[in-house]
Amino acid sequence: MNRLSKLSTVGLLVVGGSVVAVPAYAADLSCTEDLGSQTVSGSLVVPGGADCVLGGATVEGDIIIEPGGWLDATSVTVTGDVIATDAYGVSLDGTSVAGDISAYSADTTVGFLYVTDLRVGGSVEAGGIDVEVTDSAISGSLLTQQANYVDLVRTSVDGDVSVDGSGWGVSLTGAIVKGDVAVSNSARDVLVGATADGEADAFANTIGGGLSMTGNNANLRVAATTVYGALTLDGNSPVAALGGGVRAGSTTGDYTGDEPAAPPAGDQSIAVTVPDQGSGELTWSIEGTSALVDLGVASEELDHYHASGEIVPIRIQDTRAGNPGWSLTAQVSDFLAGGEAVSSKYLGWTPEVLETAGGAVAGAPVASGFDEGQGLSIARTLAQANDGHERGSSLVGADLDLKLPLETPRGTYTATVTLTALS
Repeated sequence: MNRLSKLSTVGLLVVGGSVVAVPAYAADLSCTEDLGSQTVSGSLVVPGGADCVLGGATVEGDIIIEPGGWLDATSVTVTGDVIATDAYGVSLDGTSVAGDISAYSADTTVGFLYVTDLRVGGSVEAGGIDVEVTDSAISGSLLTQQANYVDLVRTSVDGDVSVDGSGWGVSLTGAIVKGDVAVSNSARDVLVGATADGEADAFANTIGGGLSMTGNNANLRVAATTVYGALTLDGNSPVAALGGGVRAGSTTGDYTGDEPAAPPAGDQSIAVTVPDQGSGELTWSIEGTSALVDLGVASEELDHYHASGEIVPIRIQDTRAGNPGWSLTAQVSDFLAGGEAVSSKYLGWTPEVLETAGGAVAGAPVASGFDEGQGLSIARTLAQANDGHERGSSLVGADLDLKLPLETPRGTYTATVTLTALS
């Protein structure tokens, strides 16, 4: 696909049920050329018809792309929003946008929004244009309406994903979404973890909420996707074809192919299985709103792949008489991606006590087995408290450190953490 080609109009973006108007901004700097790595103390405006190139720049405000403008930004830091209306195109590669990204065609231009290797502090909204989001992390949600096509590839979304009315198809591969995903009223190939012929894609999807696919008139294929909520299929023509590796908490609607299996047991995808509360007053619970831990896309180092993250913190409450000691251990299953299995010995951690009112003491750090030992493939202590500990609640967590050999097969891997409390 020629990313620089202008296309004819396919639709008008309507966000939240109304046409979006661009607010007026006072420009602190107008960009019509290659500005390199300078710092802009305020907002930056790309005028209509201008090409703005940023490399290593910092914008201490918003970036506004006017109709016909083109922004090509690499390794940028934006403290505000990026807003484009009828732009020729917007390309953001690397670093971060602290606010929202909004790009849409509201008149006669169909452009593009290409987001790669970017951390977005807010949400991404787009419509009437080509949309590609790759190897990125979105703290908010992703919303597209009447986009030409939408590709969401190896990207983490903390909120929801909603894709409506894409005339030239949709592809979700390697997406890790903590909220719900909805794909509706789209055409051509709509591929969720699948190739056009229905085979499982190399990079699987993990969805913490539900997956809803309604009103699509497309080659609708779903494979290699774990849905911890409900898989809902309604009004699709032809009906969805489910391939290998589809798991869902429940499934409703018409489809062909195999019945989805249940998701892996546990409360998180790198996950935690909390035992039933005992008869005493020692209790523990997950301290978070999402059931998904995301280690993102592993980076290639000199002799290994590396990824890091944090488990969802766990709150431990102990009000038993005598304040007897307790310990909380964890063991991680092998990482699985399709038919591939990778030992969890390559996962290490550094436990920490976030709140100490209950007298908890962090367990010892455990190195990745890439460096030494068996990592978290055997039971390790996350936290413990001695006899006579302080009465109250403790909040414990752990920083995760994953180092994988370079020969590890590509894919989106998931594992399960089993927690065991002893007293």
